[in-house]
Amino acid sequence: MACTKVLTPDETVDTSDGVSLGAAGLADLVPLVALDRLCFRADAWPAGAWRDAVAEPGWVTVVLRRSGTIVAASALLVGGGPASLASLAVHPDHRRRGYGRRLLRDAIARARAAGAAWLTLEVDAANLHARRLYRGEGFGVLRRFREDGRWRLEMVRRLEASRGR
Repeated sequence: MACTKVLTPDETVDTSDGVSLGAAGLADLVPLVALDRLCFRADAWPAGAWRDAVAEPGWVTVVLRRSGTIVAASALLVGGGPASLASLAVHPDHRRRGYGRRLLRDAIARARAAGAAWLTLEVDAANLHARRLYRGEGFGVLRRFREDGRWRLEMVRRLEASRGR
């Protein structure tokens, strides 16, 4: 489900599977930081980066909640050129349910609605599940590089004006 409507933190879009999609608010900082640390360990963002992603203009941070608990989140930076999917995290206990794909498709729709011609992201080359997800949604590898001793990929997807995925 993609939702290009601008959501305020108190608005959500409920889905048929009992998961709601909504904008993150400042009240979500603690669970966002905890989810990020659980998913990315030493590579997790500091709390201040999440505060910016939730509160600063140009950022769109979306969460999926099940029974009121954040189970997945994405942070998208839009405006001024290509959009960048800066983070996409799904709680390990909630993986393989399509939540990552749901957030990725939402980010694609939001980037397109913001007028971006491209959406970029970075992923560890060793993260085969994420790479498969991104390729399945039309992303291709733009470049391969080493960062902090690991191989990483910058991936990109062209955003059609109103058609496509």
